[in-house]
Amino acid sequence: MQKTIVITDLTQMPNPNGVCVVGIDQHNRCIRPVLPPPGVLKEHLYIKGKLTIQPRAKVGFNFHKVPVEPPHIEDLGFNLNSIVYEGLCTDAEWEKVLHDSSFSTVDDIYDGLLQEHRWVEPGANVRSVGTLSQVDVIAVQLPEWSGKLKYRLSFRDNTRLLYDIPISDLAFRELSYTEVRRLNRSPVTVSQHLTRLIISSDHIYLRIGLARKFPTSDGNFRCWTQITGIYTFPDYLEGKSFAHFEAMTPSSRAKAYDVKELHEKNPKAYAKWTENEDNSLRNEYLRGKTVEELSHDFQRKPGAIRSRLIRLGLLN
Repeated sequence: MQKTIVITDLTQMPNPNGVCVVGIDQHNRCIRPVLPPPGVLKEHLYIKGKLTIQPRAKVGFNFHKVPVEPPHIEDLGFNLNSIVYEGLCTDAEWEKVLHDSSFSTVDDIYDGLLQEHRWVEPGANVRSVGTLSQVDVIAVQLPEWSGKLKYRLSFRDNTRLLYDIPISDLAFRELSYTEVRRLNRSPVTVSQHLTRLIISSDHIYLRIGLARKFPTSDGNFRCWTQITGIYTFPDYLEGKSFAHFEAMTPSSRAKAYDVKELHEKNPKAYAKWTENEDNSLRNEYLRGKTVEELSHDFQRKPGAIRSRLIRLGLLN
């Protein structure tokens, strides 16, 4: 069964080299490409040395049915040699994929089967992953436990219920790890910056998935919720993948960000656009000003100017 999907989730597995991949097909059906043990590894994400399987990429697979263990009903096996890279989605295509697959509440994703707002019973015949829109992000948290960095997100959905969920999104984790461990920044400083970065976006989409069943202290098993993807418009990652951050070292000059330097150069970086600013931006652009000139005038990065012009329908 040959099928093209848009990759939506790339998440960290317990095995440091293992990844979980999820995509959405043209019928809005979620598909999780899986391989026999040890499963999908980071090396499988590349074709001829180029990162191919990553969020917003259109990738063709030759799928075949495999035994599934609900709620992970999206599993399909695939042939490694069949992978065909078909390019990246445009911003508009990418947001449409997320928007068209979205729910307004976490409960809706799991058809009301979510227990204690945190887990689903193994064996439940329900989807294991979905997109959440209408989300109000409260805070990124990067606590340390037993010497290891943890990744969590607090948010409210359309019911205003507060959730606090671990983050398994690979790119987010690599960005956070790079800033805290490789560049020796405070977890508090990094979490505060990432919070500001995400909540200042025009649109936020969260992918919420279920981990594989995990034993509890009472001898039962549960499938716990996790954040499998954090996507914003404009893109808080600025197009970077997990591989970009993995390649960074403490001596790297290609820093992911420097808060003080960033705001010195662009005082309004990541601030929300107002209606007056939109009108002014539109008028100045139509008068012939360049992106660089607008960047200086509006005290924002050129990438933010381009993203806003695209959203205003002034750039393709």
